[in-house]
Amino acid sequence: MSDSINRTVRRVHARRIIGGLAAVAVSGTVSAAPVGDMAETPLEPTMLLAQAEGEGEHEGASVAGGEGEGGEGEGEGEGGASLDPTTAFLSGLGFMEGHIRAGVALYEAGDLEAAKTHMGHPIKEKYGAVAGQLEELGMSDVRADLTALADAAEAEADYETVSALFAQVYARFEEARTHYTTAEQAAGLVALTRVAGEEYTVAVKGDGISNLHEYQDSWGFIRAVETEAIQMAASNNETVAEVGAAIRAQVNAMDGVYGDLQGQGDFEITPSTIYSAAARMEIAALDLDSNGAN
Repeated sequence: MSDSINRTVRRVHARRIIGGLAAVAVSGTVSAAPVGDMAETPLEPTMLLAQAEGEGEHEGASVAGGEGEGGEGEGEGEGGASLDPTTAFLSGLGFMEGHIRAGVALYEAGDLEAAKTHMGHPIKEKYGAVAGQLEELGMSDVRADLTALADAAEAEADYETVSALFAQVYARFEEARTHYTTAEQAAGLVALTRVAGEEYTVAVKGDGISNLHEYQDSWGFIRAVETEAIQMAASNNETVAEVGAAIRAQVNAMDGVYGDLQGQGDFEITPSTIYSAAARMEIAALDLDSNGAN
C-alpha cells in the first residue's frame, strides 16, 4: 500500500541544527512497492547492540585509507561492499543530500569556501556510484540538477538561488525514493547513520575536532536521516509512523555529540553514540517487515 505524505524541508536553527534552510514543500510517497525482507537472517536485537558497542574505536583508519587527493575518495565511508545494491543506492542518495545540507547551512552562515566544497562533492565523489540505478529509474538528469547547484555555489549566487536549487535536487531524491518500500528506505537510513559514525570517528581526536570537514559531513548525514524520519513519523500507516518516531528519537539521542557546524560548543566526543543509535534504528525498522508495512 502506498502511503502518501507531505515532505517538507524545515528552516532550522540553534546548536544542533545550525543555519536555516528555506522551507520546501514537496509532495511524495513513502513507498510504492511490496515490502521485502531487509536481510535474509536478521540479527537479534541484543546482537545488534553488542556490535554497536564495539564500533567507533577503530573505524578511522579504514575510512581515511579510502581518501583521495580531495580529502575524500570514491569509497568515502560507503561501506558498499557489505550493502545490498538497494541499500547502497538509498544510502548514497542520503550521502549526497547530507553533503548538500551541510553545504547549504554553511552557505547561509557565510562560510562560502567550505560550502562550495560540500556542494561539489555529490558529483565529484558519489554520483558515479548511483548513476546506474538513477538511469534505470529514468532519472539521469539528476546529474544536471546537482551540477547546477554546485555551479551556483561556485559563482557565489545569492542564498535564495542556492536554496531553490537545493529544493529541486531534494525533490528529485524524493522522487527516486518513491520507487522503494519503506523498509528499504529505513535500511538506507540505518546505513547512512553508520557512515555518519565513520565520518565522525575520522573527524575527532582526543577531546577535539581534528578534521572539521568530516565532522560537517557527519552532521549533514544525520540531518538527512532526521528529515526522512520526520516524514515517516507523519505517515498515516501506524507502523511506519511508529518506526519513524523511533528513528527520530535516536537522532535526538545523538544531540550531545554535535556542537555547531564549526565544531564549537559544549558536546561530548563519543562516536559510539552514533553507532548505538544506528543499531537501535535497525531494531525498530524490523517492525516494517514483520507487520508488512509499505
